[in-house]
Amino acid sequence: MRIVGGTYRGKKLQTPTDDQTRPTSDKAREALFNILDSQLLKSGQKWGQLTFLDVFAGTGAVGVEALSRGAKEAFFIENHGPAIACLKTNTAAFQNAALLTCNAETPPFRTVPVDIIFMDAPYARQLWEKALTALQKTGWIGPKTRIIVEVERKEDVRMPAGFHITDDRHYGRNRLLFCEPLTDKTGK
Repeated sequence: MRIVGGTYRGKKLQTPTDDQTRPTSDKAREALFNILDSQLLKSGQKWGQLTFLDVFAGTGAVGVEALSRGAKEAFFIENHGPAIACLKTNTAAFQNAALLTCNAETPPFRTVPVDIIFMDAPYARQLWEKALTALQKTGWIGPKTRIIVEVERKEDVRMPAGFHITDDRHYGRNRLLFCEPLTDKTGK
């Protein structure tokens, strides 16, 4: 597994040897970042302006990819020991990486929302739905936060209240759901 773009393109990433961590494939990561790059270009934003949150981070491949492309800061939420060890190695070169060793369903409070959130929870256990709601309640999600959730292709998806899907892409056995918080008529 390697970084597919940016300054650290080609850098090999460490992966756990246990079977509990399922890294996002290079193909899906490349597609994800091509979509994000296009969205950022259309909105006039640059990676250097953005904060990124990688939830259920595993190896941290997606968050490290964002840092390689110039993200201002990346946070990684993970609580599985072997994955945390890999995360520490994979983020060691970045001063702007913060590892939060906590449960994604009980994240710490934050006063400023992040710009982009990627979530890749264990499949078919409804963990991402609970984590998404918890992140909103604790200040990680603002009205303009872009949210991407990786689920299994055939998974029955039920968005939590307050969110909707804007795009649904398929890559092999994976689906990437592009979501955003619902806003009221005043834009809040």
